[in-house]
Amino acid sequence: MNEISSLINILALTQLSGSNTTNQCNCTYNNSSGFDMIMMTLLKALSQNNQHTSNSYNLLSNSENLFNELDNVVNNTTSRFIDVDTKDKNVKLRIENAVDQASKKYNVDSNLIKAIIKVESDFNPNTVSSAGAKGLMQLMPENCRDLGVTDPFNIEQNIDAGTRHIKEYIDMFGGSIEMGLMAYNGGPGRMKSRGVESISDLYKMPKETQNYIPKVMKYYRG
Repeated sequence: MNEISSLINILALTQLSGSNTTNQCNCTYNNSSGFDMIMMTLLKALSQNNQHTSNSYNLLSNSENLFNELDNVVNNTTSRFIDVDTKDKNVKLRIENAVDQASKKYNVDSNLIKAIIKVESDFNPNTVSSAGAKGLMQLMPENCRDLGVTDPFNIEQNIDAGTRHIKEYIDMFGGSIEMGLMAYNGGPGRMKSRGVESISDLYKMPKETQNYIPKVMKYYRG
């Protein structure tokens, strides 16, 4: 069922992208054929599970839950305002201003920037991950070096660099936000080594990345 769950996430992401729509990242989508392909793969996976499962009732029950989960994600596709959830008014104001400036500077939707920050650090500028990623948008040391960040805990530096970073990845993958997020979390090198060529290959990435993209898109789309 894990494989089917991954396909559900991918299918939801394909729907979230819309059909022939353009967003503030200058990202254009046309996922009709991709949706059909993923749907066929999903149905095939369900069929295979049915052949190898002794208790068909449990399979149908699990499948129904997965489709309900998909329905919830797909039906919540309207972009909304994301509030900066922090009690420190000064930090809140600085984050809001930095996001606004970075959004205009790099032409990235401010809601997408906030969605990434929400998932990465929950708006805590002092967050440090076990892997060594730092600050609001969780920049790794090599990212800081390449992006010219001298203080990853500085709100303005971190958001400017993180936004530039995600913009580079979105552009790298032809305007796809989902593919950009996959690279931001999992790394373009890993994507290449695992043969990831489209969002339908998300299942090839680690579970962390498989979960990361739907989380960000959920906040981004509301």
